[in-house]
Amino acid sequence: MKGRSTASRQPLHKNGTDIRVEIPFAGMAFYHPEERPAAFRFLIEAQEADDSGALLWGSEEFAVPTFLYRRDSGAFDWLTRQSGGRPGMSFRINSDWDTFTLYQDHTGTKGERAFRECGFLFSYAVLQHHACVLHGVVMEYDGMGILVLAAAGTGKTTHTRMWRDRKNALILNGDRCLCRKKDGVWYAYGMPWSGSSGEYINRRVPISCIVNLNRGTENTVSRLPVFDGTLRLMQRIFAPMWPGVLQNRAFDCCEELAAEIPILDFYCKPEPQSVDTLERAIRRVCG
Repeated sequence: MKGRSTASRQPLHKNGTDIRVEIPFAGMAFYHPEERPAAFRFLIEAQEADDSGALLWGSEEFAVPTFLYRRDSGAFDWLTRQSGGRPGMSFRINSDWDTFTLYQDHTGTKGERAFRECGFLFSYAVLQHHACVLHGVVMEYDGMGILVLAAAGTGKTTHTRMWRDRKNALILNGDRCLCRKKDGVWYAYGMPWSGSSGEYINRRVPISCIVNLNRGTENTVSRLPVFDGTLRLMQRIFAPMWPGVLQNRAFDCCEELAAEIPILDFYCKPEPQSVDTLERAIRRVCG
């Protein structure tokens, strides 16, 4: 991740299948034609379908029914289904979570849904690399990396776009915050998966503070203690729902971020003055 998301370093190969994949524009924004060392590999190859392993997680009740099986070999199968129980996509994941092979895609979306699904797999895989993905917006303002986290529908998009319009802030990602600690410094990265925001830039910035955004009747800011900050991050992290090493690393990331990065609890109204209130608080905390 030398200044760029690891998403820009994932070679894609196709072997022995008729799966059609067209990398979407967001993915091409992170594409590098030159050979570089890859932390992860995404492949398209023929594999034997197998859902006979132990079911770790999944449900028919999800909007997209999804299931994760662990095979006797230690590898995993990530399967989705479409309406009526029809097959969707099938990924084979190796035991180290660094190689992902798409071996079935019946969605007829030319790889669009497969690419979106890779965003979830990537969010889990980076946990092996002192990194995590949080649900929120990554902003760069005056050399500071500011993460604005909130539940869907709270107003983080409205608030951060006011920062862009009023303060000329740069939005690196409008929905997901890729965070990684490198050489003792926490960085936030742009990545090609950005929800419905459509906002992504292939760039990194040192993280100066994290903002937990809430709706309020007035604009108020307070700094959270480490314990409370950890709990807020746990609510926003893309963490596996099944127990194991990856889940533990996700919680470790939350604890470490909360101990090392200021976390502000921000209650605000959807008005321009809220930007000024938060900016003053950030400058006080970050010096």
